Amino acid sequence: MKKGWMIVIALMMTVTLMAGCSNNNSSESGTTKESANTQDNNSVKELSFEVMIPKFGVDPADTLIQKEWQKEMESYLGVKLNIKWNRLQWGNEYTEKSKVMLASGEIPDVMLVQGKDQIDDYGAEGLLADLTPYVNENPNYKTFVEATPDSEKYLYSADKKIYAFFDGYNNPTDLEPSQFNPAYRLDIFEKNGIKIPETIDEFYDAAKKLKELYPDVYPVGISQPWLLYNGFFNSFHANSGIYYNGEKFVFGPTEENFKEALQFINKLYSEKLLDPAFMTDDLDQSRPKATTGKTFMYPDIFSGYVTEFNTNNQASVKWTNSLFPSSKYGKGWQQWAEPSGKGLNNDSGIVISANAKHPELLAKLIDHQYSEKMMDLMNWGVEGTTYVVKDGKKELAPSILNASNIYEELNKYGVGTTNKARAGIVWTPQDKLAKYTDPGSITTFYHDGKAEEISYWVANGTYAKDAVSPNDFAPRVVFTKDENDKKASIMTPIDTYVNESMIKFIKGEMKFSEWDDFQNKLKKMGDYEEVVKMFNDKLNQ
Repeated sequence: MKKGWMIVIALMMTVTLMAGCSNNNSSESGTTKESANTQDNNSVKELSFEVMIPKFGVDPADTLIQKEWQKEMESYLGVKLNIKWNRLQWGNEYTEKSKVMLASGEIPDVMLVQGKDQIDDYGAEGLLADLTPYVNENPNYKTFVEATPDSEKYLYSADKKIYAFFDGYNNPTDLEPSQFNPAYRLDIFEKNGIKIPETIDEFYDAAKKLKELYPDVYPVGISQPWLLYNGFFNSFHANSGIYYNGEKFVFGPTEENFKEALQFINKLYSEKLLDPAFMTDDLDQSRPKATTGKTFMYPDIFSGYVTEFNTNNQASVKWTNSLFPSSKYGKGWQQWAEPSGKGLNNDSGIVISANAKHPELLAKLIDHQYSEKMMDLMNWGVEGTTYVVKDGKKELAPSILNASNIYEELNKYGVGTTNKARAGIVWTPQDKLAKYTDPGSITTFYHDGKAEEISYWVANGTYAKDAVSPNDFAPRVVFTKDENDKKASIMTPIDTYVNESMIKFIKGEMKFSEWDDFQNKLKKMGDYEEVVKMFNDKLNQ
């Protein structure tokens, strides 16, 4: 583990962090702002509000970082905070609950909402507070907004308003990596002389061989259903919706490679190579199969789970990450690559209810999460406890590095770089350097015929840099509310039908001989071609 960490440090660019100077500046700035806040809001003695955010496996409620977060926020705002926290498991639970609440018009004071179109629509309807004036009043979030390319298109609504504190990042490296990969039981593969797949055909051959050797096992498992699709879609360069293919926007389900991807998954399912619970298992049900000999291959998984599996001393297993298998369409796409520099992702963001009391204080609180001081707290923890500064550079404290399980030790404190224990109001901006050099990201990664211990961020950013999905950095388009309504009215039933049909094709409930009927029904359900044209017309604006 320590050796792997040193490899990461050697691979990363040298970034000098002027810790002492930065801390002094933050202190002075914080004091000035605290005084101003106290004067502006001295009538507010206690700020009470309700928050709904996701959790990621470890509840940060009683961690040191969460306590320090509240302490700092109370000092910064000059008021006592009385927060009712509602943390739901990230995934289907959070997505479905938030959709129901938004549709009902009854939302908490602060919550995380997925999808910029959805955010803009509910903002235009008056459910969400317009944050535009607060962006101009508060300096920290504004810095991220201004650093985001095409921010007017990417972050603001068509009527030039911003309704969310979007997911922030600061990446001072040249890497543009992802945190998702296929994964394989390396010890089982090596024991039986099976090659770690580099092509989609080798993936099938490996699954077939494992089924012969372990007839009671379904070799191919899932961590979450959508990752099953994405894993194979990456190999076949397919997509289940409208996406950018490098030249223009297209509707994926009409393409031959989409059909071929489903045919491949159907073959795995029909030959009992794919876990039949692929649509019913949640994370709690699926992940234990990796350490109990019930799953040997994942087409796509959060890369950090490999570290989790391998540090399970009772299980005594050895997993490895790898690149997505190639196909006749070329190298498997690496999906969800992280851009370099500083900026925001608009996939989801923190919103404030239009009915919230003291929205200016809530905005000021959330804005403070984008400050250097709070980013240090959320990503590194407390100096002297979870990290130290040496020669102007931050690194994890010896007590963390010497722990039997660095990953679990960081979770105990609520340090967010593990991606499991996330304190504060998610999303808090991520310091990518902290993530890329975090020993918790050290994993086994198979590439070019050998396995090595390396940060999955560094491995993906290095080995897959020429295979990033073009959709990751698609041209940024923005629609008016009327255009969004039109797009939703056409595409919502179509997308629902596509998702239902994918399951039926995989299970054999719909035959591929019916593919033309499937395509004809898509056309009859709505004019998706008009929606695709809407996207492409925006490219020229």
